[in-house]
Amino acid sequence: MRGNREPGILRGAWYVTLIFFIFVVLHYADKFLVSPLLPLIRDEFKLGYTELGAVETGTILVAVAFMPLWGYLFDKYARPPLVALASAIWGCTTILSTFSADYTQLILTRSMTGIDNQATSGLMSFLGDYFPPEKRATALGILQAAETFGALIGVVIGLVIGISFGWRNAFLLTAVPGILLAFIVLSTVKDVPRGGTEPELVNVRDRLKDTFSAKSLKRLFERKSVLFLYLQGFFGVFPWNILSYWLFTYMTDVRGFEAGSQLLVMLAALLSMVAGNLLAGLTGDWAFKRNKRGRVVFATLTVVIGLVFFNMAFLTKGGVELFLILGAMTALFMPMAGPCVSSSVQDVALPEVRGSAMAMLLFFYNVGSAFAPLITGYVADIMGLEWGIVTIVNITWSICIALLSIAAIFISEDIDWKRKELAKRAETLVSKQ
Repeated sequence: MRGNREPGILRGAWYVTLIFFIFVVLHYADKFLVSPLLPLIRDEFKLGYTELGAVETGTILVAVAFMPLWGYLFDKYARPPLVALASAIWGCTTILSTFSADYTQLILTRSMTGIDNQATSGLMSFLGDYFPPEKRATALGILQAAETFGALIGVVIGLVIGISFGWRNAFLLTAVPGILLAFIVLSTVKDVPRGGTEPELVNVRDRLKDTFSAKSLKRLFERKSVLFLYLQGFFGVFPWNILSYWLFTYMTDVRGFEAGSQLLVMLAALLSMVAGNLLAGLTGDWAFKRNKRGRVVFATLTVVIGLVFFNMAFLTKGGVELFLILGAMTALFMPMAGPCVSSSVQDVALPEVRGSAMAMLLFFYNVGSAFAPLITGYVADIMGLEWGIVTIVNITWSICIALLSIAAIFISEDIDWKRKELAKRAETLVSKQ
Protein backbone atom coordinates (compact mmCIF):
# COMPACT_ATOMS: atom_id res chain seq x y z
CA MET A 1 0.00 0.00 0.00
CA ARG A 2 2.87 2.31 0.83
CA GLY A 3 4.30 1.90 -2.65
CA ASN A 4 1.00 2.94 -4.21
CA ARG A 5 0.91 6.10 -2.16
CA GLU A 6 4.47 7.27 -2.77
CA PRO A 7 3.85 8.82 -6.20
CA GLY A 8 1.10 10.92 -4.65
CA ILE A 9 3.33 11.93 -1.78
CA LEU A 10 6.13 13.02 -4.11
CA ARG A 11 3.85 14.70 -6.67
CA GLY A 12 4.96 18.28 -7.11
CA ALA A 13 7.93 17.85 -4.79
CA TRP A 14 10.52 18.74 -7.40
CA TYR A 15 8.53 21.77 -8.53
CA VAL A 16 8.45 23.05 -4.95
CA THR A 17 12.18 22.33 -4.72
CA LEU A 18 12.71 24.50 -7.81
CA ILE A 19 10.64 27.38 -6.39
CA PHE A 20 12.45 27.19 -3.07
CA PHE A 21 15.77 26.99 -4.92
CA ILE A 22 14.94 30.28 -6.65
CA PHE A 23 13.83 31.78 -3.33
CA VAL A 24 17.09 30.86 -1.61
CA VAL A 25 19.23 31.95 -4.58
CA LEU A 26 17.69 35.41 -4.59
CA HIS A 27 17.69 35.65 -0.81
CA TYR A 28 21.37 34.77 -0.49
CA ALA A 29 22.33 36.96 -3.41
CA ASP A 30 20.85 39.82 -1.41
CA LYS A 31 22.41 38.61 1.84
CA PHE A 32 25.98 38.21 0.55
CA LEU A 33 25.95 41.06 -1.91
CA VAL A 34 27.46 43.25 0.81
CA SER A 35 30.80 41.37 0.86
CA PRO A 36 32.27 42.67 -2.44
CA LEU A 37 30.73 46.08 -1.70
CA LEU A 38 32.57 46.52 1.61
CA PRO A 39 35.51 48.47 0.12
CA LEU A 40 33.05 50.90 -1.52
CA ILE A 41 31.05 51.32 1.69
CA ARG A 42 34.26 51.70 3.71
CA ASP A 43 35.55 54.45 1.45
CA GLU A 44 32.25 56.36 1.36
CA PHE A 45 31.66 56.36 5.12
CA LYS A 46 35.35 56.26 6.23
CA LEU A 47 35.01 53.09 8.32
CA GLY A 48 37.43 50.69 10.03
CA TYR A 49 37.32 46.88 10.09
CA THR A 50 35.38 46.81 13.38
CA GLU A 51 32.68 49.15 12.06
CA LEU A 52 32.35 47.11 8.87
CA GLY A 53 32.03 43.92 10.89
CA ALA A 54 29.25 45.49 12.98
CA VAL A 55 27.06 45.87 9.87
CA GLU A 56 26.84 42.11 9.44
CA THR A 57 26.63 41.44 13.16
CA GLY A 58 23.57 43.71 13.43
CA THR A 59 21.82 41.82 10.62
CA ILE A 60 22.46 38.44 12.25
CA LEU A 61 21.32 39.61 15.69
CA VAL A 62 17.99 40.72 14.23
CA ALA A 63 17.67 37.33 12.53
CA VAL A 64 18.28 35.60 15.86
CA ALA A 65 15.59 37.70 17.53
CA PHE A 66 13.00 36.58 14.97
CA MET A 67 14.01 32.90 15.08
CA PRO A 68 11.37 31.66 17.56
CA LEU A 69 8.58 33.44 15.70
CA TRP A 70 9.37 31.95 12.30
CA GLY A 71 9.76 28.45 13.73
CA TYR A 72 6.42 28.64 15.54
CA LEU A 73 4.57 30.13 12.56
CA PHE A 74 5.79 27.43 10.16
CA ASP A 75 4.76 24.70 12.59
CA LYS A 76 1.35 26.23 13.37
CA TYR A 77 -0.04 27.77 10.19
CA ALA A 78 -0.26 27.28 6.41
CA ARG A 79 3.24 27.59 5.03
CA PRO A 80 2.99 29.02 1.48
CA PRO A 81 1.74 32.44 2.74
CA LEU A 82 4.64 32.53 5.20
CA VAL A 83 7.17 31.86 2.44
CA ALA A 84 5.59 34.66 0.40
CA LEU A 85 5.71 37.02 3.39
CA ALA A 86 9.41 36.34 3.94
CA SER A 87 10.10 36.99 0.26
CA ALA A 88 8.32 40.33 0.36
CA ILE A 89 10.07 41.40 3.56
CA TRP A 90 13.56 40.88 2.14
CA GLY A 91 12.69 42.89 -0.96
CA CYS A 92 11.23 45.83 0.95
CA THR A 93 13.94 46.06 3.62
CA THR A 94 16.74 45.91 1.04
CA ILE A 95 15.14 48.76 -0.92
CA LEU A 96 15.01 50.74 2.31
CA SER A 97 18.75 50.27 2.90
CA THR A 98 19.55 52.03 -0.39
CA PHE A 99 18.37 55.33 1.14
CA SER A 100 21.10 55.27 3.82
CA ALA A 101 22.91 58.62 3.97
CA ASP A 102 25.39 57.77 6.75
CA TYR A 103 26.81 54.85 8.71
CA THR A 104 24.12 54.90 11.40
CA GLN A 105 21.34 54.68 8.83
CA LEU A 106 23.16 51.93 6.98
CA ILE A 107 23.62 49.71 10.02
CA LEU A 108 19.98 50.21 11.05
CA THR A 109 18.45 49.51 7.64
CA ARG A 110 20.82 46.67 6.82
CA SER A 111 20.02 45.08 10.17
CA MET A 112 16.33 45.11 9.22
CA THR A 113 17.09 42.77 6.33
CA GLY A 114 17.68 40.09 8.96
CA ILE A 115 13.97 39.95 9.84
CA ASP A 116 13.24 37.27 7.25
CA ASN A 117 16.54 35.36 7.40
CA GLN A 118 15.26 32.69 9.78
CA ALA A 119 12.37 31.92 7.43
CA THR A 120 14.74 29.56 5.60
CA SER A 121 14.26 27.14 8.51
CA GLY A 122 10.61 26.95 7.52
CA LEU A 123 11.54 26.18 3.92
CA MET A 124 13.72 23.29 5.08
CA SER A 125 11.00 21.81 7.27
CA PHE A 126 8.36 22.38 4.57
CA LEU A 127 10.52 20.61 1.99
CA GLY A 128 11.06 17.79 4.46
CA ASP A 129 7.33 17.06 4.26
CA TYR A 130 7.58 16.59 0.49
CA PHE A 131 10.38 13.98 0.62
CA PRO A 132 10.80 10.71 2.57
CA PRO A 133 13.79 10.39 4.94
CA GLU A 134 15.99 8.48 2.51
CA LYS A 135 15.75 11.28 -0.07
CA ARG A 136 15.69 14.25 2.28
CA ALA A 137 19.41 15.07 2.34
CA THR A 138 19.45 15.26 -1.46
CA ALA A 139 16.58 17.76 -1.46
CA LEU A 140 18.15 19.79 1.34
CA GLY A 141 21.51 19.60 -0.45
CA ILE A 142 19.89 21.25 -3.46
CA LEU A 143 18.39 23.91 -1.23
CA GLN A 144 21.71 24.58 0.47
CA ALA A 145 23.50 24.59 -2.88
CA ALA A 146 21.15 27.44 -3.72
CA GLU A 147 22.69 29.40 -0.84
CA THR A 148 26.09 29.19 -2.48
CA PHE A 149 24.72 29.83 -5.95
CA GLY A 150 22.98 32.89 -4.57
CA ALA A 151 26.23 34.07 -3.00
CA LEU A 152 27.87 33.62 -6.41
CA ILE A 153 25.25 35.81 -8.07
CA GLY A 154 25.59 38.35 -5.28
CA VAL A 155 29.34 38.52 -5.83
CA VAL A 156 28.94 39.05 -9.57
CA ILE A 157 26.34 41.76 -9.05
CA GLY A 158 28.51 43.42 -6.43
CA LEU A 159 31.63 43.45 -8.56
CA VAL A 160 29.99 44.31 -11.87
CA ILE A 161 27.05 46.52 -10.92
CA GLY A 162 28.44 47.85 -7.65
CA ILE A 163 31.73 49.04 -9.07
CA SER A 164 30.17 50.51 -12.22
CA PHE A 165 26.93 51.97 -10.85
CA GLY A 166 27.37 52.15 -7.07
CA TRP A 167 26.48 49.89 -4.15
CA ARG A 168 22.94 51.26 -3.83
CA ASN A 169 21.99 50.20 -7.36
CA ALA A 170 23.46 46.77 -6.70
CA PHE A 171 21.13 46.36 -3.71
CA LEU A 172 18.12 47.32 -5.83
CA LEU A 173 18.91 44.59 -8.34
CA THR A 174 18.39 41.87 -5.73
CA ALA A 175 15.45 43.51 -3.93
CA VAL A 176 12.78 43.73 -6.62
CA PRO A 177 12.72 39.99 -7.56
CA GLY A 178 11.92 39.15 -3.94
CA ILE A 179 8.64 41.02 -4.16
CA LEU A 180 7.75 39.37 -7.46
CA LEU A 181 8.52 35.89 -6.14
CA ALA A 182 6.08 36.39 -3.27
CA PHE A 183 3.18 36.39 -5.76
CA ILE A 184 4.47 33.23 -7.50
CA VAL A 185 4.67 31.33 -4.21
CA LEU A 186 1.15 32.36 -3.19
CA SER A 187 -0.36 31.25 -6.48
CA THR A 188 1.50 27.98 -7.18
CA VAL A 189 2.87 26.34 -4.00
CA LYS A 190 0.50 24.06 -2.07
CA ASP A 191 0.75 22.99 1.56
CA VAL A 192 1.05 19.28 2.51
CA PRO A 193 0.37 17.35 5.76
CA ARG A 194 3.13 17.59 8.34
CA GLY A 195 4.86 14.21 8.56
CA GLY A 196 3.09 12.83 5.48
CA THR A 197 6.27 11.36 3.99
CA GLU A 198 7.44 9.57 7.15
CA PRO A 199 7.31 5.79 6.46
CA GLU A 200 5.24 5.15 9.57
CA LEU A 201 2.61 7.76 8.61
CA VAL A 202 2.33 7.42 4.82
CA ASN A 203 -0.78 5.26 5.00
CA VAL A 204 -2.59 7.73 7.30
CA ARG A 205 -1.29 10.97 5.83
CA ASP A 206 -4.76 12.21 4.92
CA ARG A 207 -5.71 12.23 8.61
CA LEU A 208 -2.62 14.07 9.88
CA LYS A 209 -3.58 17.36 11.48
CA ASP A 210 -0.85 17.83 14.09
CA THR A 211 0.55 21.34 14.49
CA PHE A 212 2.97 22.94 16.93
CA SER A 213 3.20 21.20 20.32
CA ALA A 214 5.28 22.55 23.21
CA LYS A 215 5.44 19.01 24.62
CA SER A 216 6.90 17.64 21.38
CA LEU A 217 9.47 20.45 21.32
CA LYS A 218 10.49 19.65 24.90
CA ARG A 219 10.92 16.00 23.99
CA LEU A 220 13.14 17.02 21.06
CA PHE A 221 15.49 18.85 23.41
CA GLU A 222 15.81 15.66 25.44
CA ARG A 223 17.48 13.90 22.50
CA LYS A 224 21.25 13.92 23.04
CA SER A 225 22.23 13.82 19.37
CA VAL A 226 20.17 16.94 18.60
CA LEU A 227 21.83 18.92 21.38
CA PHE A 228 25.29 18.13 20.01
CA LEU A 229 24.17 18.86 16.45
CA TYR A 230 22.91 22.24 17.65
CA LEU A 231 26.13 23.00 19.51
CA GLN A 232 28.27 22.16 16.49
CA GLY A 233 26.16 24.58 14.49
CA PHE A 234 27.28 27.38 16.81
CA PHE A 235 30.93 26.76 15.94
CA GLY A 236 30.66 25.20 12.49
CA VAL A 237 29.24 28.30 10.81
CA PHE A 238 32.04 30.62 11.96
CA PRO A 239 34.33 29.82 8.99
CA TRP A 240 31.50 30.28 6.47
CA ASN A 241 30.61 33.72 7.79
CA ILE A 242 34.21 34.83 8.23
CA LEU A 243 35.25 33.83 4.72
CA SER A 244 32.10 34.99 2.94
CA TYR A 245 32.27 38.38 4.66
CA TRP A 246 36.02 39.08 4.74
CA LEU A 247 37.46 37.21 1.76
CA PHE A 248 37.42 40.12 -0.68
CA THR A 249 38.95 42.45 1.88
CA TYR A 250 41.57 39.79 2.67
CA MET A 251 42.47 39.34 -0.99
CA THR A 252 42.75 43.13 -1.38
CA ASP A 253 44.64 44.05 1.79
CA VAL A 254 46.74 40.93 2.44
CA ARG A 255 47.26 39.16 -0.88
CA GLY A 256 47.17 42.24 -3.09
CA PHE A 257 45.07 40.52 -5.77
CA GLU A 258 43.51 42.63 -8.52
CA ALA A 259 39.72 42.77 -8.91
CA GLY A 260 39.76 40.35 -11.85
CA SER A 261 41.79 37.80 -9.90
CA GLN A 262 39.50 38.16 -6.90
CA LEU A 263 36.50 37.39 -9.07
CA LEU A 264 38.15 34.24 -10.45
CA VAL A 265 39.02 33.02 -6.95
CA MET A 266 35.52 33.64 -5.67
CA LEU A 267 33.86 32.09 -8.71
CA ALA A 268 35.97 28.94 -8.34
CA ALA A 269 35.21 28.74 -4.62
CA LEU A 270 31.48 29.27 -5.01
CA LEU A 271 31.15 26.76 -7.85
CA SER A 272 33.01 24.25 -5.69
CA MET A 273 30.60 24.94 -2.84
CA VAL A 274 27.59 24.32 -5.10
CA ALA A 275 29.13 20.99 -6.10
CA GLY A 276 29.94 20.25 -2.46
CA ASN A 277 26.34 20.73 -1.33
CA LEU A 278 24.95 18.53 -4.10
CA LEU A 279 27.55 15.83 -3.51
CA ALA A 280 26.94 15.98 0.24
CA GLY A 281 23.20 15.44 -0.19
CA LEU A 282 23.64 12.43 -2.43
CA THR A 283 26.44 10.91 -0.36
CA GLY A 284 24.62 11.62 2.90
CA ASP A 285 21.52 9.76 1.70
CA TRP A 286 23.69 6.88 0.49
CA ALA A 287 25.41 6.67 3.88
CA PHE A 288 22.09 6.91 5.74
CA LYS A 289 20.60 3.98 3.82
CA ARG A 290 23.51 1.83 5.00
CA ASN A 291 23.74 3.03 8.57
CA LYS A 292 21.69 5.47 10.62
CA ARG A 293 24.92 7.11 11.78
CA GLY A 294 26.18 7.44 8.22
CA ARG A 295 25.22 11.07 7.60
CA VAL A 296 26.81 12.38 10.78
CA VAL A 297 29.99 10.34 10.33
CA PHE A 298 30.29 11.62 6.76
CA ALA A 299 29.74 15.20 7.96
CA THR A 300 32.55 14.83 10.51
CA LEU A 301 35.03 13.59 7.91
CA THR A 302 34.25 16.47 5.55
CA VAL A 303 34.99 19.06 8.25
CA VAL A 304 38.36 17.42 8.95
CA ILE A 305 39.32 17.46 5.27
CA GLY A 306 38.02 21.00 4.78
CA LEU A 307 40.17 22.29 7.66
CA VAL A 308 43.29 20.73 6.16
CA PHE A 309 42.74 22.44 2.81
CA PHE A 310 41.88 25.74 4.51
CA ASN A 311 45.22 25.85 6.31
CA MET A 312 47.04 24.96 3.12
CA ALA A 313 45.27 27.79 1.28
CA PHE A 314 45.89 30.51 3.86
CA LEU A 315 49.31 29.52 5.20
CA THR A 316 50.94 28.56 1.91
CA LYS A 317 52.30 31.66 0.26
CA GLY A 318 51.92 31.82 -3.49
CA GLY A 319 50.20 33.52 -6.38
CA VAL A 320 46.61 33.65 -7.50
CA GLU A 321 46.68 30.23 -9.15
CA LEU A 322 47.75 28.32 -6.04
CA PHE A 323 45.32 30.20 -3.80
CA LEU A 324 42.51 29.54 -6.30
CA ILE A 325 43.16 25.77 -6.38
CA LEU A 326 43.53 25.33 -2.62
CA GLY A 327 40.62 27.68 -1.98
CA ALA A 328 38.41 25.68 -4.35
CA MET A 329 39.27 22.45 -2.54
CA THR A 330 38.47 24.07 0.80
CA ALA A 331 35.18 25.30 -0.62
CA LEU A 332 34.28 21.83 -1.92
CA PHE A 333 34.36 20.30 1.57
CA MET A 334 33.35 23.38 3.55
CA PRO A 335 29.53 23.08 3.07
CA MET A 336 29.25 19.28 3.04
CA ALA A 337 28.24 18.93 6.67
CA GLY A 338 25.25 21.25 6.21
CA PRO A 339 22.75 19.00 4.33
CA CYS A 340 23.68 16.03 6.53
CA VAL A 341 23.19 17.95 9.78
CA SER A 342 19.89 19.49 8.62
CA SER A 343 18.45 16.15 7.53
CA SER A 344 19.73 14.46 10.72
CA VAL A 345 17.82 16.97 12.85
CA GLN A 346 14.69 16.19 10.81
CA ASP A 347 15.36 12.47 11.29
CA VAL A 348 14.88 12.99 15.03
CA ALA A 349 12.31 15.83 15.25
CA LEU A 350 8.62 14.94 15.32
CA PRO A 351 6.73 16.41 12.32
CA GLU A 352 4.74 18.99 14.28
CA VAL A 353 7.91 20.71 15.54
CA ARG A 354 10.12 20.24 12.51
CA GLY A 355 10.00 23.94 11.67
CA SER A 356 10.92 24.89 15.23
CA ALA A 357 13.68 22.27 15.22
CA MET A 358 15.20 23.76 12.08
CA ALA A 359 14.74 27.30 13.39
CA MET A 360 16.60 26.31 16.55
CA LEU A 361 19.43 24.89 14.43
CA LEU A 362 19.64 28.18 12.56
CA PHE A 363 19.46 29.97 15.90
CA PHE A 364 22.69 28.30 16.95
CA TYR A 365 24.16 29.02 13.52
CA ASN A 366 23.27 32.69 13.81
CA VAL A 367 24.29 33.18 17.42
CA GLY A 368 27.70 31.75 16.58
CA SER A 369 28.08 33.63 13.34
CA ALA A 370 26.67 36.92 14.64
CA PHE A 371 29.94 37.78 16.29
CA ALA A 372 32.27 36.13 13.75
CA PRO A 373 32.67 39.20 11.47
CA LEU A 374 32.91 41.55 14.45
CA ILE A 375 35.43 39.42 16.36
CA THR A 376 37.51 38.93 13.23
CA GLY A 377 37.44 42.66 12.53
CA TYR A 378 38.53 43.39 16.11
CA VAL A 379 41.40 40.88 15.97
CA ALA A 380 42.38 42.19 12.53
CA ASP A 381 42.73 45.72 13.89
CA ILE A 382 45.14 44.35 16.52
CA MET A 383 47.21 41.66 14.78
CA GLY A 384 46.26 41.67 11.11
CA LEU A 385 43.39 40.27 9.08
CA GLU A 386 45.16 37.07 8.00
CA TRP A 387 45.91 35.78 11.51
CA GLY A 388 42.51 36.83 12.73
CA ILE A 389 40.88 34.60 10.11
CA VAL A 390 43.27 31.64 10.53
CA THR A 391 43.07 31.57 14.33
CA ILE A 392 39.29 31.73 14.63
CA VAL A 393 38.62 29.22 11.84
CA ASN A 394 40.99 26.62 13.34
CA ILE A 395 39.55 26.93 16.84
CA THR A 396 35.89 26.78 15.83
CA TRP A 397 36.20 24.00 13.27
CA SER A 398 38.19 21.81 15.68
CA ILE A 399 35.42 22.14 18.26
CA CYS A 400 32.89 21.34 15.53
CA ILE A 401 34.72 18.09 14.70
CA ALA A 402 34.57 16.97 18.34
CA LEU A 403 30.86 17.76 18.70
CA LEU A 404 29.89 15.96 15.48
CA SER A 405 31.81 12.90 16.63
CA ILE A 406 29.80 12.82 19.85
CA ALA A 407 26.51 13.33 17.97
CA ALA A 408 27.30 10.30 15.83
CA ILE A 409 27.31 8.14 18.97
CA PHE A 410 23.71 9.02 19.91
CA ILE A 411 21.98 9.59 16.55
CA SER A 412 20.95 5.97 15.90
CA GLU A 413 19.18 5.63 19.25
CA ASP A 414 17.33 8.92 18.74
CA ILE A 415 16.15 7.98 15.24
CA ASP A 416 14.75 4.73 16.64
CA TRP A 417 12.91 6.74 19.32
CA LYS A 418 11.20 8.91 16.70
CA ARG A 419 10.19 5.95 14.54
CA LYS A 420 8.60 4.22 17.53
CA GLU A 421 6.68 7.40 18.39
CA LEU A 422 5.36 7.73 14.84
CA ALA A 423 4.42 4.04 14.71
CA LYS A 424 2.32 4.50 17.87
CA ARG A 425 0.70 7.57 16.34
CA ALA A 426 -0.18 5.64 13.17
CA GLU A 427 -1.75 2.81 15.19
CA THR A 428 -3.88 5.32 17.08
CA LEU A 429 -5.13 6.93 13.87
CA VAL A 430 -5.95 3.55 12.32
CA SER A 431 -7.88 2.48 15.42
CA LYS A 432 -10.03 5.62 15.17
CA GLN A 433 -10.92 4.93 11.52
